[in-house]
Amino acid sequence: MLRSEVKLIECNDRSGGYKWERRRQINNKRHKVEKSVRAGSWFEKCNMTLEEILKFTYWWCRDLDQAQIKHELGISSNIAIDWDMFCRESCEVTLENQSEKLGGEGNVLQIDESKFGTRKYHRSHRAEGQWVFGGIEDGTRKSFMVAVDKRDEETLLPVLKKWIQPGTLIISDCWKAFINIEKHGYKHSKVNRSKEFVNEVGEHTNRIEGHWRQAKAKLPSFGVKKCLFSSHIAEFMWRYMHKGEDLFSCFLKDAKMLYRCK
Repeated sequence: MLRSEVKLIECNDRSGGYKWERRRQINNKRHKVEKSVRAGSWFEKCNMTLEEILKFTYWWCRDLDQAQIKHELGISSNIAIDWDMFCRESCEVTLENQSEKLGGEGNVLQIDESKFGTRKYHRSHRAEGQWVFGGIEDGTRKSFMVAVDKRDEETLLPVLKKWIQPGTLIISDCWKAFINIEKHGYKHSKVNRSKEFVNEVGEHTNRIEGHWRQAKAKLPSFGVKKCLFSSHIAEFMWRYMHKGEDLFSCFLKDAKMLYRCK
């Protein structure tokens, strides 16, 4: 087989106006091989034009409402929903790939658990919402949030050990699941929120409680399906982590890492 140069050829379809073309000779026969410029990238397997995809991504990063983006691009509701989910899932995978343990000796972390979603009573039916366990590191924007089915020690302790380094000073409320934290190599200080907002040495959990409020405000007002909950939380955390930065540039850098051409 003889190698030949790869050329960028113009085309008239919606794939981006160009395609890769390569001619090869195998067993004395010449073959033409074509490859989309989208292959292995953020743009692959999408019917929108490159311009439409970039506009959608830019407006999503600017936090425009899904309905607004749909209107501006003239796309269907299904495409808008799919790409909104696609962007959130990219945030979720990026955070997972970049995850690291928080805290360590000399560092302080506030932890808490909170229920997302309002309880609604309709005759005999009750919707319970979703419990989330999380923590935020003092002096940084580093945090974690994990959806959990229960908030007992058996459920929360493994999550805590996965995300927080031993030696960290952990500040929490007096929830019983946190009683044995010190037995696992952590320092632990408590705030009895039923009696005080700040304990006797000036420690508090105000920052993690504020984190919950921001996260809940970001979720859709009509509620979120349980299977999509983690991606909505991931979007909030990604935006929080990059606050003050150019989110569009950050997103393109992350997409480049996730969809590198092979």
